[in-house]
Amino acid sequence: MGIFKGTRRQGRRGVAHALVTAAAAGGLLVVAAPAAQASDDYPWAWQGQCPIVPQEPIEEPTPTAPPTPTPGPATPGPATPGPGPGTPGAPATPAVEPPPPPPPVLDPVTGHLYDPRGPKPTCARRVWSIGGSIGDPWGFVLRNCTSFVAWRLHERNHLTGFSNSFRGRHWGNAANWDDVARSLGYRVDSVPAIGAVAQTDSGRVGHVAWVSAIGPGTVTVEEYNHALPGGYGTRTVPVSDFRYLHLDDVAPSPYVGSDRPLVAVPDGLGESWTARVDDAGTLRVARPGREARVVGRPGGFSRLAAPALAVDAHRRPWLAATTADGRVLAGTLRGTRFVLRPVAGAAATSSPAVALSRTGRPVVAATSADGTLTTRRLTRAGRWSRPERVGRPGSWSTHAAPVLGHDVAGRTWLVAVTVGGTTWARGLERGRLVRLPGATASATSTPALSLAQDGTAYLHQVGADGRLLVRTLHAGRWGRPEALPGRWSVYGSPAVRVVGGQLVVAATDAGGAVQVRSAVPGRRTHFTARVRSTGDPTASPAVVTRARSGVFVVVGEGPRTGRARLLTRPAAALVRDSSPTRAGFTS
Repeated sequence: MGIFKGTRRQGRRGVAHALVTAAAAGGLLVVAAPAAQASDDYPWAWQGQCPIVPQEPIEEPTPTAPPTPTPGPATPGPATPGPGPGTPGAPATPAVEPPPPPPPVLDPVTGHLYDPRGPKPTCARRVWSIGGSIGDPWGFVLRNCTSFVAWRLHERNHLTGFSNSFRGRHWGNAANWDDVARSLGYRVDSVPAIGAVAQTDSGRVGHVAWVSAIGPGTVTVEEYNHALPGGYGTRTVPVSDFRYLHLDDVAPSPYVGSDRPLVAVPDGLGESWTARVDDAGTLRVARPGREARVVGRPGGFSRLAAPALAVDAHRRPWLAATTADGRVLAGTLRGTRFVLRPVAGAAATSSPAVALSRTGRPVVAATSADGTLTTRRLTRAGRWSRPERVGRPGSWSTHAAPVLGHDVAGRTWLVAVTVGGTTWARGLERGRLVRLPGATASATSTPALSLAQDGTAYLHQVGADGRLLVRTLHAGRWGRPEALPGRWSVYGSPAVRVVGGQLVVAATDAGGAVQVRSAVPGRRTHFTARVRSTGDPTASPAVVTRARSGVFVVVGEGPRTGRARLLTRPAAALVRDSSPTRAGFTS
């Protein structure tokens, strides 16, 4: 626990931890994300002394004399001259001396020497002093959780200015850290990242730890002064055990929701344009019937955010993608090449959205690294408009991408999720932000906005409790959500597409398997299937239509690998492995 002189805040403010409860409850204890090196390199490990509880003195045993032998019966033989024991002139019997006491042993926890014949000393307070000082160079108490995390932020995060008075605020006990971080504008949420500070108010003064690894529904932390007084430890616990302070993360969480093996958009002729960012950060785009081609600088795009595609009335594709350095590039074909221009800043974990407005010109939406959502439009003059901010700055999830879509009247709608899991929608042609009714949404799952053949617009998104929620949009009004059966991954994003005249959804369940079923609650479809589980709850699927090959569900297996699963052919409904050679998304 962290101990430092300071005022403990009154009360405890709750935080939405339901985000990962469903994933953890579903038994997702499988492979963790790449971890930072875990070792106890804290400079003051096992140094210093703590005040100890007074111990009972150990009583030394007193010397004892040997017992006097009892005379036995006489035996024949000559008498032995000389006095016997106990008679005058007999030699004295020496006392038996006890063994010398063992040498004292140093207890590394308390820093005190103790007699190994007695109990180990116990710290009366978890405060260690070295040379009369209990404070480290940053103003925290030695061998406490706050001191260790300060060391980690300096040594691993390279946040060299961090101290107990960082940015003019007193950080104090661990229970205060989340409030101080929020007041300074840092993101505090329920989504871990490598190098983030894991914080809880539990205990007398709270506790902080350093995130070294992230798994599906779990987080591994390094810490001091938790299970071992004044000592180092690691443990893997459900993500919901902590809230996370993002002061200067080493790497974002790999469980980001907006990532997909590829994105696809129909071209209106039964084919699909496809785009993906491979594991090297290279953006590849394939036109219908052609092989994928590299767009932009190889290795220049974020591996944690999927690109976005839209096709205009002239079947011309518009592309938007997030770069590795946090920019959104957008553009279209000029001849045979995509010409992309920077249009916004973006979080490395959030995909942009692109759609065509009523006028036929593209609109791009993006969420910046600090959680600010903006839109930009292409003007008649062929220039991008000034950014238009949507909602409150810093309030939007950087792990779930905004989405753009249309209703039956052709109006363009923007839907986005806040850091707290609230879903908002806005008609871009006219209207204001509207909070959609219903349960809290997952802040790591991107919704899907689609239009069925009957003219009904549907919004599919995963709730924080693992339910797959469906809302309808009629005449500009949103209905209350209904849930599709099953338990779904809060990290995966659903894909919705019209197949054979019916609206189907492909989504990842809590066990990492991709399920395909009717996208409309209460409606049955023969396009129901379960694609073999990848064991990865973040494996968001994609749906690709091929005029001569059927409809494919594409799932990532392994590092950014797109594997195609054939959902159906025009003449029959079946599920089997397929190896398309011209779909543009094979690895």
